[in-house]
Amino acid sequence: MSEFKKQTIAIIGATGQVGTPLTRTLLKLGHDVIAITRNVQSGLSDKLQEFAEKGARIVAVSNIADQDLMAQAIQGADALVCAVPGDQNVIKNLEPIWLEAALQAGVKRFVPTEFGAHTRGLDYGDGSLFDVKKDFHEKLFKSGIGWTFIYTGGIFDYFLPNLRFFRKITTFGDMELPIYTHEINDIGHIAALAVTDDRTLNRCVQLDFNVLTQTEMLDLLHKSHPDHSFEYEHFSSEFITEQRLTASDAVTAKKGAETDRERWGINYVIYVIGKLALFTDETVRASELYPDYTVSKTPAQALADPAFVFDDE
Repeated sequence: MSEFKKQTIAIIGATGQVGTPLTRTLLKLGHDVIAITRNVQSGLSDKLQEFAEKGARIVAVSNIADQDLMAQAIQGADALVCAVPGDQNVIKNLEPIWLEAALQAGVKRFVPTEFGAHTRGLDYGDGSLFDVKKDFHEKLFKSGIGWTFIYTGGIFDYFLPNLRFFRKITTFGDMELPIYTHEINDIGHIAALAVTDDRTLNRCVQLDFNVLTQTEMLDLLHKSHPDHSFEYEHFSSEFITEQRLTASDAVTAKKGAETDRERWGINYVIYVIGKLALFTDETVRASELYPDYTVSKTPAQALADPAFVFDDE
């Protein structure tokens, strides 16, 4: 078991989807947090105000692409966590600057923007976005700084069949592939434990508490809502494989951050070649690191909740 050791964690993206539960958990566990924000001229947001009241230090950096400013902001941190959406601009242009800033500030551990599929187990060419991530990994390893990669699998909102982001219940590729998926608060909690754990230094951490196939997801959905008539749409493995190479560079998905080509590359990795979660030699399972952890919500509980399934906001 890992013993608690108070640390100072700097976070870029503290108010984001992963950053919010990550920051809340770090503060609850008693760690010091430096929350990097770009602008506080109009006052703190509700979340930043909440974090400040719980003891976080809110640091405004006018230009997060300025290495010196970032190095000053994270001075004294034990780890820097990049909890922002990992688009190509962030990975290609910003993370290298943040890495140099971390080195300049003497930070001991760098946690890049992964929080999804297991990039380290992929080959070049599996997906364009993952190729960019793998290029950055080489820079990270050559720098000599310590690192931890958090591989969460899927977030419930995007991976369980529901009506949030699609007009129909949408499935992809091989329906029998195992899908690792977790509720966002569980992702934040485990990430907070992992980035402060000596056992995860220079390791990948794979969340593996919940696993089920798309077929099993649909079975749970039908059992929970037997009187509802769902509409369905399926994208075949062949279609996904073609689209990852031929789709446009537009961003058309509802609430999407990736280009269409990147998105189909992600779908290819998850639903065609089955590499959402991997257990390489450098990977440790979250369930083995934290065997006493109980998830706050299971996929079955989420799919039984009408507010989850039918909320299309």
